[in-house]
Amino acid sequence: MKLKKLLILGILITGFYSCEAELEEEIFSTYSAENFYNNEEQLQAQNLGIYEAFRHVVWEQDMYFLVSMTSRYATSRVPSFAWHAAYQTADRQPFRYERLWNVGYNAISRANTIIKYVPLSSFFEKNPEIAKQYIAEARWMRAYSYFQLTQLFGDLPLYTEPVESADPEVLFKARSSVQDVYNVIIEDLEFASENLPVSWNKTGTGRVTKAGGAFLLGKVYLTSAGYPLNITANYQKAINALKPLADNSGAYNVELLSDWKSVFSIANEGNKEVIFAHGNIYENLLGSVLPFWTNPQFSEFGGIQSRNGSGYQIAWHPDLLNLYEAGDTRLADGFTYSYTRINNNQTITYSRNPINARGARYEGRNGISMTKYQDGGAIGNVIHSKDHIVYRYVDAFLMLAEAYNENNEPAKALPYLKIARDRVNASTITTTNQNALRTIIREERIRELYGEMGELFDARRWDITEEEFNNHRLRQWRNPNLQWTDRNKLSPIPFVELAKNPNLTQNPDW
Repeated sequence: MKLKKLLILGILITGFYSCEAELEEEIFSTYSAENFYNNEEQLQAQNLGIYEAFRHVVWEQDMYFLVSMTSRYATSRVPSFAWHAAYQTADRQPFRYERLWNVGYNAISRANTIIKYVPLSSFFEKNPEIAKQYIAEARWMRAYSYFQLTQLFGDLPLYTEPVESADPEVLFKARSSVQDVYNVIIEDLEFASENLPVSWNKTGTGRVTKAGGAFLLGKVYLTSAGYPLNITANYQKAINALKPLADNSGAYNVELLSDWKSVFSIANEGNKEVIFAHGNIYENLLGSVLPFWTNPQFSEFGGIQSRNGSGYQIAWHPDLLNLYEAGDTRLADGFTYSYTRINNNQTITYSRNPINARGARYEGRNGISMTKYQDGGAIGNVIHSKDHIVYRYVDAFLMLAEAYNENNEPAKALPYLKIARDRVNASTITTTNQNALRTIIREERIRELYGEMGELFDARRWDITEEEFNNHRLRQWRNPNLQWTDRNKLSPIPFVELAKNPNLTQNPDW
């Protein structure tokens, strides 16, 4: 059974949790290890509650707008979506930062309770190895939440214990440095990597496993090797974490699927290439708007909203297509080149020209729709079942190639880059020039991972956000006179959080 079918359990238990992010909620825990963690079913229910924190319309939608929309190739026919491309969200739609902050800290709060109390439980005393798996899962989820938040906001208030006191010093924490946040993340992931199971017997696919531990640890090390920490020694640590995962997929129960497009098929969710995903179901407000916003109007691909004429609001500039070789599978399978309109049976074919297209026309700089978020069964704009894939196994190869190249070992990068490119019939890369290979690897990440909500994080760790801003097609179209400012290297701390917490400070120049 897929995890998202079991997450209904999580809804039933969310009342047990305190939440640092929402101070108006009850802050005292209503249970303890003695009265709740008596068996594995109770541990499972509590851990599912961490996943449930992300099961809202807001996380996937806001991450797309704030992270993927910053890619220079992301476009839209809707003028307001250019706010995200031009970093104007804080002025125009500040609630997007607020919602991500609240969801992330809600998950952290739930994880903290489990991390503290499971070791004190009778179940832990009797079944320590099984209990450690659940602690590892909670620590992975806490690390993931802090990692996402620190990539957005930088320094963060660090909560590693449940909030069980009304003392302002407990409630209102100041921001800890990015380095301190990473220290907590890495410690959590080292424990998770050692103690997570290869697979979960009781719930099937959907929960984080040992592969996720190695994958995220490698990604964290790779990210910390770049801006702003620039700990170049961590390239080797990224290699150490990722190489066993890349070299021995069977030991981690993961796989690089031979058919690239099938990775994203709604009929193939939970496949072995998916390292981590947020599950969605056909229930109101338990999905995002992406399936109908990312697909053409009057098409079958975005569910009822798309069939009724909504959609085609976020797409990809035709310049993205120029990054692919002619025989690359992703060029053929990753985009919707033509479709039949349900309302009149007319065949619509995407045209790159005129490049200055406006309105609803399926052409030009309005952009071409991708195929990664198709869900023909969606029965409303936030009622769909297409999972939000966060991490995929293929990225382990791309990260490993990058780490080797940046570690001055470009020849060792080539076999891993080849694995990723062979799957999609792309040519073999042979250059060992570090600068040339750096460009190829970075472009390969775009070709493979566009629209999967990592673009801003890559740009920030590479310290090229200004370059992305200046070359952003949608920004150039809708905000041609807007100038870059260094404040955009970090996202603003939500203003409502500043009002709640007197010890919080804002990022520079926001």
